[in-house]
Amino acid sequence: MTKWILALCATLSFSAFADWSAVSYNIRNFDKDYIAGQTDTALLGEEIQKLNADVYAFVEVVNKSAFTKLVNKYLPGFSSLATECGGGGKQHLALAFNPKVFKLVNSKEDGSFSLGGGRACGSLRPVFIVTLQHLESKENHSFIIGHLKAGGNDRAFSQRWQQYGMLKKLLAEYANKNYVLMGDLNTTGFNINDEDGQKFHDLLLATSSYSIAEKLECTSYWDGADSDPAMISSILDHIIVSNSKKSLITSFSVGTHCAKAACKAALPEDLGPTFEDVSDHCPLKVTFSK
Repeated sequence: MTKWILALCATLSFSAFADWSAVSYNIRNFDKDYIAGQTDTALLGEEIQKLNADVYAFVEVVNKSAFTKLVNKYLPGFSSLATECGGGGKQHLALAFNPKVFKLVNSKEDGSFSLGGGRACGSLRPVFIVTLQHLESKENHSFIIGHLKAGGNDRAFSQRWQQYGMLKKLLAEYANKNYVLMGDLNTTGFNINDEDGQKFHDLLLATSSYSIAEKLECTSYWDGADSDPAMISSILDHIIVSNSKKSLITSFSVGTHCAKAACKAALPEDLGPTFEDVSDHCPLKVTFSK
């Protein structure tokens, strides 16, 4: 009897501290990009399955019905939800989760990030906040999914920096909660630490938060120069937690062509089909202990 009780306690102890994982993935105007063309849905689905996560945050979901079919086929049993607002480009934010690990508490769209003034949906994307309860620990986790203004011109900087300020206020509201900020934050200055990079790091400092991108070489590829056919890498995507939760991170990684090319400059054909037929961005994965 004593041995049985000890075995049961060990099992319960292991279960109580089971890890869980989350992924952030910009899937490039899914399911058809106006330049790259039709998404290779089968390849995307295979990559999502390989990630084997409990929670997935997606940005640039244009075709929501095709997205639902993707989740149903490649993440069978998962629940998913998406924003109503997608900005001018109809680039919705979405989340999929394993209901055997989490249950939905609530979700909301913060339309102020869309910069639409009095309109329900402006030209940019909202922030999607989905709170899930971890079934084992009974702890709530708020997944804050963002897709900030893209670009490196003065107007883009002005709008994105305005959004940085809004994120600062939002994270202050969630300072005493379990939050995970994830998505394409379009931090064009992160690698080179220009004014945009400095403002983003100021945001992290002001909110006592940490991005796994600090330990990554890249999260995406882009055409950096017209005279050079090679694609160059950059850090645009993030998974961010409060400094107090940083110790719960047990592993993190970036996948697909970013891993394949080790973030070095490469031709499109060398980056391969995940770049050409799925997305210029790569998935980020983080695993937490619980």
